[in-house]
Amino acid sequence: MTSATDAPRRAAECGRRALCALTAFALIAAATPGDLRSTLDKTDRAIEQAERAVGGKDPGKVSLFLIRIDELLASFLSDSEIEALVKTFDEAHAASQASDLPAAAAAVRRASALMAPLTDFVVLRQAAESSRAAIRAAETRDSASFAAPLDRFDASVLAPVLLARVREARAAVGRARQAMVRNNMPDGRARIAEIRRAFGGLLYAGALARASYSLTIGSELLSSGSIITARDQMQRAIRDLKLALGAAPDDTRTALEGALAQTIEIWKRSGHAATGDGDRLAELAGTIDGVRMKQAR
Repeated sequence: MTSATDAPRRAAECGRRALCALTAFALIAAATPGDLRSTLDKTDRAIEQAERAVGGKDPGKVSLFLIRIDELLASFLSDSEIEALVKTFDEAHAASQASDLPAAAAAVRRASALMAPLTDFVVLRQAAESSRAAIRAAETRDSASFAAPLDRFDASVLAPVLLARVREARAAVGRARQAMVRNNMPDGRARIAEIRRAFGGLLYAGALARASYSLTIGSELLSSGSIITARDQMQRAIRDLKLALGAAPDDTRTALEGALAQTIEIWKRSGHAATGDGDRLAELAGTIDGVRMKQAR
C-alpha cells in the first residue's frame, strides 16, 4: 500500500476515533433523571437550611445557603435543558403553522431527545404515543393530522411550566439575598417562603405527571386482569398524589383529595375489583390531566 493510499486511511481512522471520543464525552456529559433527582434533593435540603437560618440573627449565614440554592437551581436548569426544550417545541409549532412538515418533524425528534433527563416530569405514555403520531403525520405529509399530536406531546411535558417554576425560584433567591444585604430578616423569611413555594411548584408538576401516567397504566392493567402490577401502579399514583397535595394550590386541592381517596378505595379492593374500576382509574387520570393543564406558565 502506498503512502498516497495510507493518508486517506489514516485520516478516516482519526476521524472515527474523534467521533467515538465525542460520542463518549456526550454520553458522559448528558444528565440523567437520577442526576436531576439528586440536584433537587440537594436543593430541598439547602432550602430547609435557609429556612432554619433565617430564624436566627446571622444574615451572612443565610446568604451562603441562598447562594447554594441558586447554584443548584442553575445546575438543574442547565442539566435539564428546559430552555432548549421550550424553544424546540416553539419551533415545532411554528413549522407546523408554516406547513413545513420536515422541519416540524425534526423539531419533534429533537424534543424527544431533549426530554430524556426530565422523565420524572413527563406523562411518558402520552409523550411516546403523541410524538410518534406527529412524526408519522409529518412523514406522510398529512398536515391536518400533525397539529393535534404535537399539542398532546407538548402537553405531556409542559416545559414552560417547569421553566417558569425554576425562574420564579431563582428570582425569589435574588430578592432574599437583597433582604440579607439590608439585614432584614422578616423580609428574608417572606422571600425564602417564596422560594419554597416555587420549588414546591416544580415538584408538584412532576408528581402530577407521574400520577397521571400511573393511573393510566393501572387502568389498563386492572381492566386486563393484571392485578399485582395494577396495584403497583396504583401505589405509585397514591404516593405521587400525596406529594402533589403537599404543594397544591387551594383551587386544586379538592380535586386532588378526591382523586387520592378514590384511588386508595380502588387499590384496597383491587383483589376483588368491582366492574368498571379500570374505567374509573382512567377517569381519575383525566382529572389529574385537567389539574396539570391549570398550572401557571
